[in-house]
Amino acid sequence: MRRVAFFLFFFCWGNAAFAQQSVSLDALYKELDAAIDSAAIFQKKKTDAIDILKKQYASCRDDEERYRFAWSLYREYVAFVNDSTLAYLQQCLHYARRLQRSDLLAQAELAMAHQLAETGFYSEAEIHFNRIANEPMDSAMHISYLLGRNHLYGEMGFYSHDPELSQHFHSKANALRDSLLALLPHDSGTYCELMSRMLNNRGNTDEALPYSDQWLAHVKPATRDYAIMAFFRSEIYKRKEDVTMQRYWLIQSALTDIRQAIMDQSALWSLANSIMQDDGDLDRAYRYMDFSWGCISQFSPHMRSWLVSPILTRINDKYKANLHQANSNLRWTIGAISLLVIGLLVLLLYVQKKRKQLAEAKSELAAANEQLSALNGQLSVNNDNLSEANRMLSDINGQLRQAVMRLNDSNRVKDEYIGKFLSICSEYIDKLDNYRIRVNRKLKAGQHADLLRMTSSEQLKEDELKELFDNFDQVFLHLFPTFIADFNALLRPGEQITPSAENRLNTDLRIFALIRLGIDESSKIAEFLHYSPNSIYAYRARIKNKAAGNRDNFENMVKVIGLNQ
Repeated sequence: MRRVAFFLFFFCWGNAAFAQQSVSLDALYKELDAAIDSAAIFQKKKTDAIDILKKQYASCRDDEERYRFAWSLYREYVAFVNDSTLAYLQQCLHYARRLQRSDLLAQAELAMAHQLAETGFYSEAEIHFNRIANEPMDSAMHISYLLGRNHLYGEMGFYSHDPELSQHFHSKANALRDSLLALLPHDSGTYCELMSRMLNNRGNTDEALPYSDQWLAHVKPATRDYAIMAFFRSEIYKRKEDVTMQRYWLIQSALTDIRQAIMDQSALWSLANSIMQDDGDLDRAYRYMDFSWGCISQFSPHMRSWLVSPILTRINDKYKANLHQANSNLRWTIGAISLLVIGLLVLLLYVQKKRKQLAEAKSELAAANEQLSALNGQLSVNNDNLSEANRMLSDINGQLRQAVMRLNDSNRVKDEYIGKFLSICSEYIDKLDNYRIRVNRKLKAGQHADLLRMTSSEQLKEDELKELFDNFDQVFLHLFPTFIADFNALLRPGEQITPSAENRLNTDLRIFALIRLGIDESSKIAEFLHYSPNSIYAYRARIKNKAAGNRDNFENMVKVIGLNQ
């Protein structure tokens, strides 16, 4: 047996040392988050087991059987719901008295004293301990009795506000601990637990850790004892200021609590407190604290509430500080956006002024046209010799009408593009702000690798170019809905160009759409479409070779497409 214990000790010590070298807190956080998400499943499994016991308890035929099932229900509720735990212990006391079984009565009294001491009802716990103080006990019960009173006086000393009383209770707890250490075998798990906690409280962490390793070897994984061991092991690393290993064992304890549906837990809110103080990760700390508070509320021990309330207050204060900073940043952002809006308003006023000037020019040209028409009529009536001059004036009149139509067309195009330009500016401001928010979040979360990957990709540029071309195609075809048909009419039969998607232009059509808008320099077109000027020149030459008429006049014919619309 000693060889097995020796082997287990070194096996667990080796695992602990390996864990210290290769701990990945990120993976453990994910595992803990997944356990929290599945907590309802673990709690449902617990309540199902309790429901089965309750049905069996209701169908018991005698008091001895009722005591046995009430005890089983107490064991199920012991770290799940405190009120139910105490209620079934009261049932055990009731049936033990009816059965006149002093052994069962002492067992129930001792369990009641332990539970009351664990949950902060110190006076009541003292009464139950006193009831069995002089009762005959076997070795195991005597050790349990001493452990219970040691825990009771330790808690009373810790929470007492009177220094003299605190010292008094601690002295009594230490005396009981020394009695236990004298009674317990040195290779027992309880002995190792007491030594580990005693040495850690004294600050002797290097001596406490080997006893903690031996304690680890005595507890089974996935049990409440394992969760308690892991929590006190984290306390050793906390005193050693080894934050990584402290959190490793806190997470191990919390995982066991959640998977075993243990509501009387300390590890998760201790982990939340560490994360908030050392990392400033309020979201994670708040999530863990919120879940732990729900569990503690279900178990309903008032002492746990006193411990957790200050941490909740600190998290709330931190949230308020972050909210104040966020509001400050928001005010700066609103100021910057306001400046942009003012700039856009100034630009809008400038455009409106230009539109008014164009309207005045159009009116003046119309008046000049009327005067020329009247003069032409008078000259044709008065002098046949001036007929040639009249025909020249008629040509001029036609050219002026063409110019007016071109001005109308230019005015209409500018109106459409100004509206679309303002809309795109607004959308792009929103995109820049969303991109800023994403970058800001990743910087706060320390996700620099994600940020590097995000800014290294050219996908954003490609998406924006696609959206630019889509917007251009949409607005252009709205202005010139018959452009594609009219353009194909200028080509030889069989050489017509059909775009791959409806209401969209391909590269060939997009080049000549820009020419239709008056952008006929290859360098300008190349800059807009992100091609080289040589490529644009080659596209233009290839299309002009397909012209149905004179290829040299092809682009001039493109420029008047839709002029009469």
